[in-house]
Amino acid sequence: MLNHLKMMLIAVTVGAILLGTLYVTEQQNSNTRTLQEVKSLLSTASVGALRDSQHVQQDPKDLIAHAVAEVIKLQKDHGHDIRINYAFLNEQGKPTEQGSDMKSVQFKIELLHGEEVRSQAEQRISLTK
Repeated sequence: MLNHLKMMLIAVTVGAILLGTLYVTEQQNSNTRTLQEVKSLLSTASVGALRDSQHVQQDPKDLIAHAVAEVIKLQKDHGHDIRINYAFLNEQGKPTEQGSDMKSVQFKIELLHGEEVRSQAEQRISLTK
């Protein structure tokens, strides 16, 4: 009887660990997938036009607003808050606000539960060829 109880306790513990791991992994996969979709969106929409002209003619804030709207649309059913940080970078990888110096944009997307970061992903996208 005691042996069966030990085995049941071990099985429940292993099951709980597996379920917890599955949950965390799914969160991270969801966040990474969203980032890839945003990257694809930027590449096909705004970035293509920017690369053709070889410099940023469009308002950089419009690019970010478009990307943020896409992230919100894709993540709204997850029940978590989303925090998006971004920076436009020059050739040396330093943050810049000058449109002519912008060579890439770096995004960091975080899924939050309250104030706790549940998962995060970062991506840098080149704005030049």
